[in-house]
Amino acid sequence: MSIKVTKPREWENPFETEPEMLWSQLQMGNKEAVSKLFCRYYSKLYNYGYNIIPDRELVRDCIQELFLTLWNKREGINEPHSVKAYLISSFRRLIFRKLNKHRNRKKRNQVYTDNFLEESCNVEELMVHCETKKELKQKLEEAIDSLSDRQKESIYLKFYQGLTTDEISIVMEVNKQSVYNHVSVAISNMQNYIEVGS
Repeated sequence: MSIKVTKPREWENPFETEPEMLWSQLQMGNKEAVSKLFCRYYSKLYNYGYNIIPDRELVRDCIQELFLTLWNKREGINEPHSVKAYLISSFRRLIFRKLNKHRNRKKRNQVYTDNFLEESCNVEELMVHCETKKELKQKLEEAIDSLSDRQKESIYLKFYQGLTTDEISIVMEVNKQSVYNHVSVAISNMQNYIEVGS
């Protein structure tokens, strides 16, 4: 079974309706609402998932499963503080459950480190709209590589996904203070790394 996104006669742009409104409509059994949520967040979820594990089919299947589960359990799901953070967090857990079925913990963590952090935290994504010298970009890339896994993920979610501290805490399943610490220490370490290398 898969999500079928159809275009009603009076289709509204999914980005013109607040996600909270779509969520409420979903809870009331509105199939068009789940289609709009699917269209609204598909690209973000796909990019996020592909950076965790570069398997297009697996990522697509997980997105389908996420929205099917959302539809099937709509009556028992409360309205989240942030629809975006809820979807990313649920999607993240779903992907890791899939990975866990095929790999032991050691291999799963290696895939996470190699395929998610290295690819997702690249310089171009963190320096959008900024013009810097090639040398500085290289230093920044090296600085990011020097961060811990948690620091890299927090930087990725903040600067690439544009999540708030509250949303990042939901996705990473840590408290807000931990998010502040990860981001603050990561930025400080990156600055120190660049300054030392200058």
